[in-house]
Amino acid sequence: MSTNSNSKNNVQTIVRTLEVDIVLGRLYPRERLIEEPLAARFKTSRHVVRQALLELELAGLVQKAANKGVMVSEYSPEEVNQLYQMREIVERQAARMIPLPIPKTDWQRLRAICKTHSAAVGKSDMIKVVAANKEFHQVLYRLCNNLFLADVIDEMAKKANLVRFASATDPLLLEQASDEHYQILEALKGEDSRALARLCVDHLQPSRLMYLEKRGHLS
Repeated sequence: MSTNSNSKNNVQTIVRTLEVDIVLGRLYPRERLIEEPLAARFKTSRHVVRQALLELELAGLVQKAANKGVMVSEYSPEEVNQLYQMREIVERQAARMIPLPIPKTDWQRLRAICKTHSAAVGKSDMIKVVAANKEFHQVLYRLCNNLFLADVIDEMAKKANLVRFASATDPLLLEQASDEHYQILEALKGEDSRALARLCVDHLQPSRLMYLEKRGHLS
């Protein structure tokens, strides 16, 4: 494997790992990300770390602050609501565009992911929970047959990592998310696109509400 390929792989490993750290609340809003300790953690060069931080910055997950370096981003309540309004628009549209019922092979693939997610929730294996949740939604929305729309949904989901940490380790909300995945799975066997879209939009709300509640913006 070439040096360039190794470098790209290292960058993506750092990006994925730090995304999970943000989702799980291991990295907090406004926490500084310093190149040297990160390079030591990932056993790589500061140049590779710098490239990874740039990708996270482009995704909106970190930002450069004057005299403070790179920090984990933080959303205001208004920004959270605007982000989730956008997510509702694109995910509702994608759900409405999925031809129902979906092919059996696609349904079986999603069911397998649901089982993986549910098992990970039961074992409190948060790395697998995050990975299975991400895979479920990526596979689901690519069934809309519009890859540009699916890519927009992926980008919005990345930005929402800054919000999801508030609920990502709550056992009751994790169980609820697992149950909702199965409800979506059941809807994919039917023919009611509006019902599917409602389930998908409702599935977004707990993270937003928990984030706002923890910051005292909900009574």
